Amino acid sequence: MGETVNSQSTVVYSKERGQLELKVSYPEEKYLWNKDLHPTPIHRRTWDWYTYAAIWFSMAFIVPSWSLASVGLSFGLGAIESIIVVFLGNLIVLVPMIIQSHGGARYGIPEPVLTRTRWGVYGAIFPSWIRAIIGAGWWGIETYIMTEAAVGIYAILSGKLPVIESLMAKGIASPFTISLAFPQVFWATFIAIIVLQLILLYHSPVPNAQPALKWFARLSAPLILAGFLALWLHFMASSGWSYGDVFSIRSSLRGSAYWMAWLAFLNANIAYWATMALSMPDYTRFAKSQVAQVVGQIPMPFMMLTVAILGTMTTGAVMRLTGKPIWDPILLSTMYMGPVAGVIVNLLFLLATFAVNVFANTVGPAYDFANTLPRYISWFRGVLIVVAVAVLLGAWTFYGSAYGYLYNWLLTYGGLLGSVEGVIIFDYALIRRFKFELQDVFLSRGKFRYWMGINPAAFITFAIVTFIIYAPIPYHSLLFSNAWVLAFILSGLIYTPLMVYWVIPKYQPHLKGSIWRGGYVSDEVRELFRH
Repeated sequence: MGETVNSQSTVVYSKERGQLELKVSYPEEKYLWNKDLHPTPIHRRTWDWYTYAAIWFSMAFIVPSWSLASVGLSFGLGAIESIIVVFLGNLIVLVPMIIQSHGGARYGIPEPVLTRTRWGVYGAIFPSWIRAIIGAGWWGIETYIMTEAAVGIYAILSGKLPVIESLMAKGIASPFTISLAFPQVFWATFIAIIVLQLILLYHSPVPNAQPALKWFARLSAPLILAGFLALWLHFMASSGWSYGDVFSIRSSLRGSAYWMAWLAFLNANIAYWATMALSMPDYTRFAKSQVAQVVGQIPMPFMMLTVAILGTMTTGAVMRLTGKPIWDPILLSTMYMGPVAGVIVNLLFLLATFAVNVFANTVGPAYDFANTLPRYISWFRGVLIVVAVAVLLGAWTFYGSAYGYLYNWLLTYGGLLGSVEGVIIFDYALIRRFKFELQDVFLSRGKFRYWMGINPAAFITFAIVTFIIYAPIPYHSLLFSNAWVLAFILSGLIYTPLMVYWVIPKYQPHLKGSIWRGGYVSDEVRELFRH
């Protein structure tokens, strides 16, 4: 393991690996510690860079990624601009994602525990709820997508495509189209898919999932990629492989309208993975090194770039063929690929989306809700809460239109996560310089108690930034279009002085230093890392 330094027989630091391990447990802290939350022992941190690249491959190649990449054309941006903005947005969110991931890899702890250092040991529940509610929203969207694919197959096999055609002739061509064509069948199928997911989760909970189910989840990305490639090949061939025509699609917007749309699309792309930027310690706590998690995550923007190129080119080809920017891949496969190919591609989307929804949108949110009252809420009860929140939130109503998807969903929650992540990154990277007392995240009266277990600086910052982003004040549309970036920057500018001039002197006087010289670190931690 390399040279180690023992700090009061509590924390061990591996200098070679740059990782810390907690050698004691705290069963008496019933609301802050359990075996699942305890730091992963260093010898069990075995995930290499390929593991993280594979995780991102399975998450990047999903139907909403295609829709997001293609929706730029619906907003009046050009083809090349849409692709560039997708890549730039994902490149930007990669930075806080890697910084947040650093904490998981160094300390071996999941996101809810790591967040205690910034929000307080009890206050950390609040940002975890935000993450869980947004995750539940995505759960509902993915369930809607599965239903859309299933009913698309029904329309093909029953010979009822003319019903959909009649709606498209009226200008209704979106993820809403199939549900409007067959409302009774659609919502009955929607309920059936929810029940099916609950039955499978109850009898085969994800934490103890069978190997076959795990392997199926790993196959989800190749399945959807196969569907994407089939769509791309079909429509590019139908348009005569006219790359020049597709990439010659220019923006239809001018002046301030252009820049408002550009900013909104950029921030929507950042917000798209902002939840994962917060959640990655849940995965990186198993990293064998910082190099492993960094190298494994760097391909993510390039994966999204690939989806953007395929989606934008296909939507551009559809515009050339039909005059309409149809950005929903399931509607395209249902209506234009022929019965055999349409059924196969929709079936690929259905199966792969199911795997993604079970693993990516169920595990984390269910644990977040269960962690609130672990004595009373089991993991499966957390799943039931996820489903209830998903149904009440109805996020699929935002997904059904280009405007709703960007403004009512991605930008709306992007501002919230931008503020949360601003607090996290400025605290961890700027104020603490990636160093803190590991054992105290599990102590109700430790160094992260702040005021009654809550860090007032984090909550005050969040309240101010939320007001600025969402209140109907002058220039609201400009502020909202730049929701994530503005919230992130404002949070850092507000939170940092609150911590430096108020919270640290009052609640953490053991911290010494400054943000200009090595950050604020206790003598104990400085000594631990010095050796």
